[in-house]
Amino acid sequence: MSEYVTQVLLEVNGQEVSDFSSVTEKEVEISKEVKLMNKTGFASATPRYGIEVEYVVPKDGPEFDFEGVKNGTLTIDKTNGVRETYTGVYCLKVGATKYDGEKEATRQIDFGAIGRV
Repeated sequence: MSEYVTQVLLEVNGQEVSDFSSVTEKEVEISKEVKLMNKTGFASATPRYGIEVEYVVPKDGPEFDFEGVKNGTLTIDKTNGVRETYTGVYCLKVGATKYDGEKEATRQIDFGAIGRV
């Protein structure tokens, strides 16, 4: 079954940003391997959520200030009706601008989140 993302929306400090061309949800570690004296055990890990987005740089306006993203909410709506919401979103890294020469300029933004619903 194929699923597509219909909208990615970042809400922070009363502002909304939806100028994203792609989104990647990073993997989440559930358990960790623990080396014991004669065997290997497993322990629960604190989930750390990560999201990468490609932000479309506006042609005729200022860019959104991603450095100020603290305790935001990122919502991903999919075509199959599933909505994933990340809470406590913080900006981890703002990447370089990529120009493709035909369409638009994009910038990769890395976010970390405290929770996922």
